[in-house]
This record gives sequence, structure tokens and C-alpha cells, in this order.
Amino acid sequence: MVNNDKLVSIAMATYNGEKYLREQLDSIYNQTYKNIEVIVCDDCSVDETVTILEEYKQKYGLIYYINEKNIGFVKNFEKAASLCNGEFIAFSDQDDIWLPEKIETLVNEMCDYSLIHTNSALINANGEDLNDTLKSRLLRELGLKQAVNFKGINKQEALQGAACLFKKNIATKAIPFPSEFYHDYWISLVALKMNGIKYIDRCLVKYRLHNNNAVGINQECEYLSRINFFKKYFLTLYKIARYLYRLINYIRIQFILKQRGF
Repeated sequence: MVNNDKLVSIAMATYNGEKYLREQLDSIYNQTYKNIEVIVCDDCSVDETVTILEEYKQKYGLIYYINEKNIGFVKNFEKAASLCNGEFIAFSDQDDIWLPEKIETLVNEMCDYSLIHTNSALINANGEDLNDTLKSRLLRELGLKQAVNFKGINKQEALQGAACLFKKNIATKAIPFPSEFYHDYWISLVALKMNGIKYIDRCLVKYRLHNNNAVGINQECEYLSRINFFKKYFLTLYKIARYLYRLINYIRIQFILKQRGF
């Protein structure tokens, strides 16, 4: 029997997402966990996104806000998270598909951790299974057998924002999001500084790959492929550069976290 006593807020950022938005919203409202609110911030869409949001407002009580000007997806997620009322918050993209048991599983498995996340199955633009996962593809592109870990900072195991659930106090601590990081990466850093992160090795999200992804594995893999090209011919230089990058990134992260009182 599903225990629905804790409110879960779904924080969604939209921008010209008419093509896949209904499928994403349907998968959210078909969750086995029913005590949810859906908060959407739209970043000045010029297609039918707002019309679809109004449709789901009338049908399910979805709450949406339209930005006065375009603020970008990181600040749009920040705004959505700041408007959430639930004990738990889940980020949602506008183009994925959630398995029905996603929220129920994450709530039940959260325990005392600050954030919990899962793996994601990859699908193409038509929703067809690619027989691959987000974690496997990122690690494969990096040429690694397991996720990198530089003093715990990269312990997120290829964390994807739409595959995680975190406690509201994390958002309270994390807001405002710094411009240096993506929203999900920053949330994971704050969670590591609090009660830590739990990973479940199950695919509870279908992550859609298409040409209009705002950010994600398409961009990551393009960048990583370039790195691998140079790695093939300049392995020693690559290792040094990678280490220096992680060192500099670690120092930068520690500086920002210290500024924020963590």
C-alpha cells in the first residue's frame, strides 16, 4: 500500500516544449504516488507550451508561472524550486517520461539522505528504447569503468536532475543557484555537504535524446568525444590536464561552498 502522507513538489522548467510536454506531464500525473503538486515556470515560450499548461491546470490543478523575460533554464529551475511547498522536491524536464513508480520508489528509499537519485534509460526522439543508460553512456564516453570521484565532489554517479528527489531544506540552502553550475549539479553539491546522496541502480526515467535538448547527454557526449580524440594522441597531456581541471574545479567548488556557509 502506498503511503502518500508527504507532499512531493514537481519543479518543471519549460521553454518551447510543446512537442513532448503532454507525454511528460501524463507520466507525472500517472504516478502511483498521488500526493503531488506540479509547479511549472515557463521561460517565455512562443509555441503552444502555455496552452498545454493551461489545459493541465484545468484538468489536474497544475500551477504555472510565465516569466516576464527569458532568464535561462538554471534560473528558471531555481524559480520553480523556490515556489514549491512539498517536503520533497523533484526536478522535471519537459521532454522525458517517468515510470509510474518513480516518485513512490524515491520517497520510500530516501531514509535520512538529503538527496536520492536513479539511473535513466535512453530513448530517441520518437520514444524508442536505445538499449542504453545515461550512466553507462557517460562513463563509456569518459573511458572509465566507474564514476570519477575527486575527494567526494564528483560522487554523484552521473546524476541527472530529472532522476533525483531531494528534501526541501536542500533547496532553501542552495537558493540562489550560482551561475557557475547547472542547477542539478549545484543541488548535489549542497546535498553532499548535508546528509549525503543515495543512488539506486534502477532506471526510473526515460531520458529522451533529441536535437533540442537544452542541456544533457548530447552536449556532454559531444564535449567528451572531443576530449577522447585528444586523449588518443596525447594521453599523458590529457591525464595532466584532466587532473588539473579537477583540482581547479575542486578548489573553486570549495571556495563557493565556503562563501555560502557550508
